[in-house]
Amino acid sequence: MHDQSRSRNKPVVIIEHCEYSLSPWIILEYRHASMIYGRDYLLFTNIPVKYQRILSKYGRVREESVVELVYNGEIPVESLIILDPRASSTLEYSDLASTEYVVVGGILGEHPPRGRTWIYITSRMPIGARAFNIGDGQYSIDGAVYFINYVWLNKGVSGYQYIDGVRVETECGEMYLPYRYPVVGGKPLLADGLEYYLKYRRIRDDIWREITDLQ
Repeated sequence: MHDQSRSRNKPVVIIEHCEYSLSPWIILEYRHASMIYGRDYLLFTNIPVKYQRILSKYGRVREESVVELVYNGEIPVESLIILDPRASSTLEYSDLASTEYVVVGGILGEHPPRGRTWIYITSRMPIGARAFNIGDGQYSIDGAVYFINYVWLNKGVSGYQYIDGVRVETECGEMYLPYRYPVVGGKPLLADGLEYYLKYRRIRDDIWREITDLQ
C-alpha cells in the first residue's frame, strides 16, 4: 500500500469506520466525502464484509482497521497523520504536504463530544503517530474532508468560512445540528440528501437507486 509517489499528490484520506452499523446518515456523509475528495483518494477501513460492496462505490475498502494496517507495516506510522479534536497542534498546509495519509474518524457526532477519535484511533497507534486538530469545533465527517481538501487546494485556510450550528426544518419541527459546517456559496455545506433524510426519514430516491445498484 505504501507508495512513495503519493507525496507528490494530495494525501489519501482514510475514513476509519467507528460506528456499529452503516446508517443512512453515515452513508450520506461517506458518499459526500467521496464527491468532495474523489473516489481514488479515499480509503474506508474497519468495514465489515456486509458493507463493502456499497462503500466500494465511493472509495477503496478494507476490512482491517487503520491501526492494523499500521502495525502490519502496510502503512508506515510516519506516513500518516490523524485528525483528532483532542490534539494540541492545529493542522496546517505543510502537514498535508508532507504526509501520504490523513485519518478521519468515521464517527457520527455527539454533543458534547466524547473523544471517540482519541479512544478508537489515536490512543491505539504506535509511538510516532502524529495528530492534529482542525479548530475548536466538531465537524461532520464530510465537513472534515472538505476542510482537508480546502487546505490542500488553497495551501492554507485563507478565505475559509464556517458556521457553528445549523437548523433544518423537518416534518416534526425544527432540528438543530450543533456541529461546525463549512460555508460554501454563502450556505452551510451539508451532505447531499441529508436535509431530505432528516425531513422524511428516508434516503432520496435517486441516491437510494445509486447505492443499491450493486452491478
